[in-house]
Amino acid sequence: MNIQAVDRALDIYGALSGHSESPGVRQKLSMHLDELAVSGEKDHHRLTVHGLTFLREYDRQRNS
Repeated sequence: MNIQAVDRALDIYGALSGHSESPGVRQKLSMHLDELAVSGEKDHHRLTVHGLTFLREYDRQRNS
């Protein structure tokens, strides 16, 4: 599990969006980043960026 990237993405996204963490989003984000890591992505900074993208899309889907 990429706990560092998950925590960093949630912290950054929360600060920028003003949203608090939605129920279940940490688990979904962790699964998403774990899939990327298994596929070969090991850079924590890139995983954080992928996490931010995931969170933005997650919010868009929830709000549409």
